[in-house]
Amino acid sequence: MNRPNYDPSDCRRRAPSGGAVCTQRRRRAYGLILVLMTLVALLLGGCGRSDGNETPVSTRELEAPSTPTLTPETAETAEQQQPNVTIDIQAPSPIHPGQLVLIAVKSTSPDQVNAYRLTIGEMDTGWRTITPGTNDVFGYEWTAGEPGSYKIVAQARDQAGHVSEAQQTLEVEAQPPTETPEPTANATPTAASGSAQAWAVIQRSMNVRSGPGTDYLIIATVKTDERYRIIGKTASGEWLQISLGSNREPGWVFAQSVIAENAENVPVVVNDIAGTPTPETTDLAPAPAPVGTVTVYETSVTLPTYPYERYQTDAFDTTYNWPYKRFDWERFRADNPAPENREYRVLVLENSYLKVSVLPELGGRIWQVLHKPTGSNMFYQNPVLKPTSWGPPEQQGWFALGGLEWDLPVVEHGYDWGTEWGHLPLQHSPELASITVFTPQDGRWLNASITISLRAGAASFEVEPTITNFSTKRLEFAYWHSALLAPGSRNRPSHQLHFVLPGDQMTVHSTGDPRLPKPGEPFRWPVYNGTDFSWLGNWSQYLGFFERPGAHGPFAAIYDYANDAGAARIYPALVARGSKVFGLGWQQPLPSELYTDDNSSYVELHGGLMPTFDDKYELPPSGSVTWREIWYPVTGIGGLTYADEVAAINVYPGTGGMKIGLYPTRPMDGTLIIDSGVGEPRQLPLKISPDAPLNEVISLGDNVPASGALEFRIEDTVGHALFNYTYTGPLK
Repeated sequence: MNRPNYDPSDCRRRAPSGGAVCTQRRRRAYGLILVLMTLVALLLGGCGRSDGNETPVSTRELEAPSTPTLTPETAETAEQQQPNVTIDIQAPSPIHPGQLVLIAVKSTSPDQVNAYRLTIGEMDTGWRTITPGTNDVFGYEWTAGEPGSYKIVAQARDQAGHVSEAQQTLEVEAQPPTETPEPTANATPTAASGSAQAWAVIQRSMNVRSGPGTDYLIIATVKTDERYRIIGKTASGEWLQISLGSNREPGWVFAQSVIAENAENVPVVVNDIAGTPTPETTDLAPAPAPVGTVTVYETSVTLPTYPYERYQTDAFDTTYNWPYKRFDWERFRADNPAPENREYRVLVLENSYLKVSVLPELGGRIWQVLHKPTGSNMFYQNPVLKPTSWGPPEQQGWFALGGLEWDLPVVEHGYDWGTEWGHLPLQHSPELASITVFTPQDGRWLNASITISLRAGAASFEVEPTITNFSTKRLEFAYWHSALLAPGSRNRPSHQLHFVLPGDQMTVHSTGDPRLPKPGEPFRWPVYNGTDFSWLGNWSQYLGFFERPGAHGPFAAIYDYANDAGAARIYPALVARGSKVFGLGWQQPLPSELYTDDNSSYVELHGGLMPTFDDKYELPPSGSVTWREIWYPVTGIGGLTYADEVAAINVYPGTGGMKIGLYPTRPMDGTLIIDSGVGEPRQLPLKISPDAPLNEVISLGDNVPASGALEFRIEDTVGHALFNYTYTGPLK
């Protein structure tokens, strides 16, 4: 927000006919609804968009390139912008309905690629994030559907958000009548006497299931080049039963995805668990299993609303072919109208820990995120809908309503914070639901599509924006999302609110504080001329600033010590290069009557495509940019030092040892390992969840130096690393 001229007067899926199972790290599930897909196609008019991790794309999008490829003009080199995508298919020949098809998507430029996406006919996986440079393959298990031709479109997204793709066609033939060989009744799952031991050599990371088929639950994951004893197989030989070690139930893998050694005489095992999948074990996967379910539904809310429409007139921005409403602030102030109650639609995502509410009629913003264990709202909650003199100077009228809003194509909250956005709620499965909101389809040249996803048992939500240029010319534009935050139960920050930003320099955007440099100039962070500006209580007047020279990542956060609550944004700084903070001030703040009718207050946390409001992002004709972020409330850990997708940690020396707070975004059961480099690392049993975070003083022993590095690592019960952070500073 700019205030320089103020005048006090941020798995598993199954289709209805022929399912598919993702073998990437995070298991996802969905049941796609074809009627809603048709609705998306009609609403979006076939726009090339990525609707997030799970949302299906339109039919037209699959017939043409589903996310338009950027032209080489925008690339530093054509090779960097166009990583070659390959599709590797392993399947029986011919393919019949119900058979398993393995599809692997990879790129010849692994250092650039950070996400893959796959469509098979009407099935869309959504974007799947990977770690660049790891040579990860996006493996997908697809259960063949009805006979016919299936178009496969594989896409790779580089770290700048650009997309390239490859296509293939796959034929599924009708199943001929066959006779099933009679299996050996209740065969003992051991190798034949006198034969060499049979082994399965894993070709790529894949799932192990509780039974011989994709209808069975995933009980483990195995990795490339690992070896497991084969102890049984199905009559057809399509599935192999492997031993996972002592005290663990055996599991099943698809035979074509492994190299089977000496497996000729492995006995056939009768499937005596058909229709009764083994209960999923939660201690084998790299991340904890989902808890409970997630739902999406619609309700309404009544908000006192000033009659702002009376003071709006039509306006048009020819640069973007974008209609908007201009607000007459002077006439509104002179009339001084009273608010009236008005009802608004609310779309809700809800699970065990969070209730995420979206207002489609007010810019598609996330309005509330309620942390159910504490009953606190992560965002600022303005009790009244009141227009202000803020916003783009040619528009004005912006609502400081609260929540997380989407701001484009210009800075200072964009044009569409108060207009109705299109929306598509989807219940993919009991474990996943999403809401996609998108800009009106009225001929404007830029389209924004934002998918908000919530998973069962997660205390974090995902945000995936996609911006597409539908014009025939290159467009320079601004995109930011802006969060108004007041974590805790008071609906206003305290003087102990702490801004946690990586980096040691910031750039002033706007301020009324004479202690700081002028707009556009740098200042040291957090201490400048003896004042620690990371604490809101040290601010005098309003202040807005950017991370310099750009966003550092992977997180930005706030924590209010007086409310013992905060908020974290986890994002890819290589794509979302902007990170901004704004506050109304403390000793001499902007008056609350400018934006509300009570004494509530907030701070802002922004994320954008470019480092500052002066920088513009550029897309060629039909170009798109997309990325994924994680947001979550943090509570009960006494402060915040670092955050990632898995957890937020607070570390500082206290009496008797190190004060350690850990807030997880999912339940965790495992071991906390603390390594000071002196002696053996401390290993402590850990069982925490979003409603029971860790907040303890832990002794490191007498031999620990006064200061140094301290590594924190969380491992699950089988040794998979879930979280890692190295603290450097005082240890006593």
